[in-house]
Amino acid sequence: MNSHKVLLTMLSILSLVTLQAKAAENISMRKGVSFVEDKDNGFPIIADKLEDVHIEPGKTNFIFFGASGDLNTARQAKRLVGSYNKLRDRDVKFIVINVDKPANKEAESLIKKYYKGYIPCQTVIDSDGTTTWSKVGEVSENEVTKQISKNLK
Repeated sequence: MNSHKVLLTMLSILSLVTLQAKAAENISMRKGVSFVEDKDNGFPIIADKLEDVHIEPGKTNFIFFGASGDLNTARQAKRLVGSYNKLRDRDVKFIVINVDKPANKEAESLIKKYYKGYIPCQTVIDSDGTTTWSKVGEVSENEVTKQISKNLK
């Protein structure tokens, strides 16, 4: 009977672990992205789990909106990768959305709710679900990192 309880406990823990959101991971720049001309080599950011765009309650969420073939998106994406590398081990979820080709219905919903109509656009949502910073256009890597870090516990 005791081993039965242990098994049930382990299964419960496993189910909770698998339900946690798996934000974009291993974020990097696509090879061949131009920083000097609007040239469409695909969306400038590549990552694992880009389809996970669920806002995770209790965690700081950073949303990046961009588009393929846009010089400003490419430059800002490079800054995002820098911020991601600095904060990847902190309690922040990075959500990356291509506004021209949303990954799923949830991405479309985030576009309607948070996207300002211009690219690039970035938004920070705190652990309580409140938007604490939103900026359209290019922003320094230090500013992006600072705005995310202000919300970390």
